Amino acid sequence: MQVTDASVPLSKWVESLRHEVETGPQPQLPDLNPFDLEGLLQGSDGVFADELGALSMGDTSQGSSALDTPLPISLDDIQPSVDFQEDAAFLQGGHFGPRSTEGLSPLPQPTTTSPDSDWYLPPPELGTSLLAEFLTDLNTAYPLYQPHVIADHLRTCYAGLSDGAAVAWTSAYIVFGMAHHLRGMSVTGNSYDMDMAQYYLARAYSTLNTLLAAPPSLGQVQCLIGLALLMLASPCSYKQSAGHFVSTALRVIRSLVYQEEKDCLIIEQLANSAQQRRVFWICFVNDITLAILNNTQPTHKLQDVANCSDFVADELGALTAAEGTWRVLIFWLFTRIALLQVEAIDQVFSRKTSNNTPLDLSAATSIVFARLQAFREQHHIFHLSAGQIQQLLYRADICHCIALEAYYFATIYRLHAFMAMDMSSKINPFEMDGLSRMSKMKQHKSYSEARRLLSLLPVAPRGNVALYWMIHSILIAALVTILAHHIQNPMADAPSPTELRIYQQLVADLDIIVGAGDNPDLADKATFCKRLLSAYEARFRAQRTGGPLRSIAVTS
Repeated sequence: MQVTDASVPLSKWVESLRHEVETGPQPQLPDLNPFDLEGLLQGSDGVFADELGALSMGDTSQGSSALDTPLPISLDDIQPSVDFQEDAAFLQGGHFGPRSTEGLSPLPQPTTTSPDSDWYLPPPELGTSLLAEFLTDLNTAYPLYQPHVIADHLRTCYAGLSDGAAVAWTSAYIVFGMAHHLRGMSVTGNSYDMDMAQYYLARAYSTLNTLLAAPPSLGQVQCLIGLALLMLASPCSYKQSAGHFVSTALRVIRSLVYQEEKDCLIIEQLANSAQQRRVFWICFVNDITLAILNNTQPTHKLQDVANCSDFVADELGALTAAEGTWRVLIFWLFTRIALLQVEAIDQVFSRKTSNNTPLDLSAATSIVFARLQAFREQHHIFHLSAGQIQQLLYRADICHCIALEAYYFATIYRLHAFMAMDMSSKINPFEMDGLSRMSKMKQHKSYSEARRLLSLLPVAPRGNVALYWMIHSILIAALVTILAHHIQNPMADAPSPTELRIYQQLVADLDIIVGAGDNPDLADKATFCKRLLSAYEARFRAQRTGGPLRSIAVTS
């Protein structure tokens, strides 16, 4: 891997992020009582230490690696942290020893010590349950943490201690927040889980000054990318900051990899080396996706990662069928799409192509299209119907598949929009101006991919859930593509009644997430989609009653 922007020291990127954190908007604690846990712990009769020990061995993982053997940490030199004294207050009694959690009894439910207190860790039974759900439903597809490492972080927190760099506590908050996002997407999910995820985002955000002042480490990177993912999956209005978190995380992990390449590796470092590569790819995938959606330059260029396919050579990141032996390496597929996206940016959208002739740009675009189509043809997951995916996979795994499909469509749509808008890379087709322009086009070459993506929504969680917050801009682009195609081409085959219901439901879902957040741009896009749907329905009614068929102009 080669260096990008080597002239800018890493310390400047970190300091820039610290300044943004200090001066920018802060996540607000939701209006709820996190200690009101009545009914949430029914059936939790296990022993915390035993359950945490089992999780640290990776029992929830669907695959295992010889490099992932648990390495117990020592707590000898760990001292209580000033930043987390409130969080640790109820855990610093005689129930916990500084070195081991073996044989501990579950703690009673936490109680506040004053009306102004905002500290919180869930009871150990609930914390273990949330960790198990994170490891099973998210970490298997997106291997952000080694199970034994995150389990050790939780041991540190429940012992009321600190690792000196805020990594353990921030990681715990991130994992709990992500687990609540997962719960919110379950069949029994509700708004409480989204509120709790927002709660943990706010708590994790409060640790950033300490985290960013610490020396670069893998744990620091995991916290930065974890915070970015929590932001992107939450109804907050400052998602643009997530890109800065991801970019900084990518630069830190790159510096760690470079340093490791200079050092002589020993056996004990191999597990960390493999995990660093996985975390690098998680950062890379999100950095490139944000660049596609936000029309920004990515942290890495194509030449920096052209020879890095061995970075994801292991078997982690696989989804396995609920029954049978079918499996798909979903994490590997995410990295492959990201490499195709960075090729599209490098060869088509980047500033270096501004002096290329239209013929050269058209040829470069055609090459990327061909690679994308070949990639899609090679992988069975892209050819399964919504019903087949629902039969094969658990609900959480379905979300990963829909996200993969969304990233594929986003790349195809971005390329077609570039060609349709006179090869201008200055217009972002995911923003209001670009959507309005695309709605007036007669030809929509990404129509079939948009139709495919939205056909999967009936088997996915909907509305104010993490999945929709992660990909709502892509879903809006797909809906605009489909509706504009039918409005501008009245003689084309109409959507089936089932498809029309999907589009109507998506418009209703957009209303729900608009109401859950504070994002005027999203509200404008949702209103625009309503107008498009109304225009199509008016045209459809006219067609059924024998009225004149003509294209309809929709203003934003």
